[in-house]
Amino acid sequence: MEAWRGMFLLQMSGVPGSGKSTVAAHVVDSFGAVAVDYDVILTAVLDGGVDVAGCSKAAYEVLYAVTRSVLGQGRSVVVDSPCFWPRILNEGMEIARSHDATYRYIECQVHDWNVVDERLRRRPRLRSQRRGVSTPPVDLGDQPDDGESLFSGASDRVQRPADNYLQLDMHRPLSDVLPEVDLYLKS
Repeated sequence: MEAWRGMFLLQMSGVPGSGKSTVAAHVVDSFGAVAVDYDVILTAVLDGGVDVAGCSKAAYEVLYAVTRSVLGQGRSVVVDSPCFWPRILNEGMEIARSHDATYRYIECQVHDWNVVDERLRRRPRLRSQRRGVSTPPVDLGDQPDDGESLFSGASDRVQRPADNYLQLDMHRPLSDVLPEVDLYLKS
């Protein structure tokens, strides 16, 4: 781990299976940041008995609170979650500003749903995560859904800051992608 000056909040973005957690793990290892993972929190909220209808809102409130707490301790944070709604983007920027942390945003992009499907099926998954492009999380049942439409719509809903963000083509090898991440975070 290299020495790092200055605190940052890195907000990850992209559809499930696009590589957000892989990039987040690299940033944790390379910069000593703390990852705050939406899926871990969402699974804990579900395990705690919150119904499926209210679990996402509760999980995001916990994510924001933990992010504030970690930044308040003087540590950089990687917020590992999709960024599909304006509030998620705005909350990340506001939390960074209120803690005098540099705000960074990385969007992981994969446009081949077969690649995403293979990644989703291969990865160890949490209760809250999709089991495939057309296979919902276990709490939503075993009936396949129209995952390609869902994912295409999600890609169109990604919220981005007006400028100074990095989009990564995650079809490329990590050996090509991760140096771009490092350069962006050091700029």
